[in-house]
Amino acid sequence: MKEESKITQLERGRAEFAYKCVEEIVENQKYEKIREDYRSYSRKIPQMILSNGLGQTIAFMKSKAKDGNAYEILYSQITDYLKSDTTARIRMPDDKNELIEWVISLDSYNYRYATEEILAFLNWLKRFAEGMIKKEEGEE
Repeated sequence: MKEESKITQLERGRAEFAYKCVEEIVENQKYEKIREDYRSYSRKIPQMILSNGLGQTIAFMKSKAKDGNAYEILYSQITDYLKSDTTARIRMPDDKNELIEWVISLDSYNYRYATEEILAFLNWLKRFAEGMIKKEEGEE
């Protein structure tokens, strides 16, 4: 049997982590009111990163995060992902608690890696959110 490539392992790890994040939103009743926003924001955030940059997008998310809303959940999930062993080339240190502080402290080389890693994770998160969270009537 052929050994699994490193890229396949990384993608599987990202997919598993993203699936667990979305599954928590779908199965936990306390998130019932934010599911649609979560689905919508998981689709919009990658484009915001590409348009505005990682730092600006993370700062925006942080400014909108409050009282367990979808922005706060996504911000927290990205932080947890970056602290996990699933990440590829860059990992947020365990002693750092604030994602935005860590992101703005990165040099340009690591900032690019963090951007790529977060976009790769959000790609999986978006796919699962679109598939697992039902749309409201009238939504595209």
